[in-house]
Amino acid sequence: MDSPAGYRSLTKALHWSVVIAFTAQFVLGLALDASESGHGRGRGRGGGPGRGRGRGGGYEPFGDDAVLTAHVVVGAVIVALGLARLAWRRRAGLPPWAPTLSPFERRLAHRTEGALLLLTFAVPATGVVLLASGEDDLLWLHVLAQLLFLSALAAHVGLVLKHQLLDRDQLLRRML
Repeated sequence: MDSPAGYRSLTKALHWSVVIAFTAQFVLGLALDASESGHGRGRGRGGGPGRGRGRGGGYEPFGDDAVLTAHVVVGAVIVALGLARLAWRRRAGLPPWAPTLSPFERRLAHRTEGALLLLTFAVPATGVVLLASGEDDLLWLHVLAQLLFLSALAAHVGLVLKHQLLDRDQLLRRML
């Protein structure tokens, strides 16, 4: 049961599952960019230009690029987890605000959580658009969604760290 002291077990499990999935997704994305297999903005085999994440002739979900396939699968998992979080939040609600949060911090927490939830869908959606385009022409859209996600995440984590390290009010315990 949610209480002023913390969130329900399923809420915590969904939250941390999304954290783990996004961490894996960013690692896979970096591996794609660092790859010398001709994907992305890098150089292709033989020093020629890369062929784009869409592979030029269309994407094969279980083709020969295991990193790209894993990236797509984890993206689908993120969307599924996001849908589960939305459904659970509608059913279970949220606990009362932590009493140590100021009115400004409550607004910041509300806005960053909303942005993170929205971007849980927007980042994978821009990845699908990028793949569907067959080239890197729309890479900026996917990168922008990621930068927005990372900005909202920085505000979210910064608020938690402020309360954990400076205020020492154990705000983080509510989600552990």
